Amino acid sequence: MKVNPKFIQAAADAAIPLMGFFLWDWNIYFILLFYLLDLFATEIIAQLSARKIRAYNGQKQNEKKQALISLALFIVTLFVVHVFVAAAVPGIDFKKEALAFWSYEDMGIAQGYVLIPLILFVAIQRYRMEFLMRGKFRTTPITHFWQQHFRMYFMLIGAVGIVLGLTLIVTLPELIYVLAAVVSTTVYTLYFKAD
Repeated sequence: MKVNPKFIQAAADAAIPLMGFFLWDWNIYFILLFYLLDLFATEIIAQLSARKIRAYNGQKQNEKKQALISLALFIVTLFVVHVFVAAAVPGIDFKKEALAFWSYEDMGIAQGYVLIPLILFVAIQRYRMEFLMRGKFRTTPITHFWQQHFRMYFMLIGAVGIVLGLTLIVTLPELIYVLAAVVSTTVYTLYFKAD
């Protein structure tokens, strides 16, 4: 019996933040930084994928409109997530928390030196295995590719916006925010993410 790679990815994407929260005392900002690092890796891979699709189809490599829109949506996502965290955790010191995330030690090694290369390595391997080896660049129209990618950002920004609006009305326990992040990313991976 072959296991769908989406289930493996969903399980891994859920396991790390949950283990971080329950075993390593990660707070919501740590967990969202983990997701933002993964989103950054996804953005890099999207840019590489679009470039490969354009090259295969003989399109101009200098067509950068969608790439710039994608980068702008990434920046908007960063902003909205930070506004949410500021509302959910009043008085948070982002610089101090980001440094704590980077230098958090488990087994004597600062996780920033392990986690970031690991996230990038996994993203590159996924790009090679799911995009290059399967030849998706041959069958995926560039407009469809960008539509799928933009849909991810719109769903993400919308979900964070809804949680932000709710947080402005009532602040929920941190566990609820963590579970909401994990459940929403799992649902997205299983039901909405393009193959």
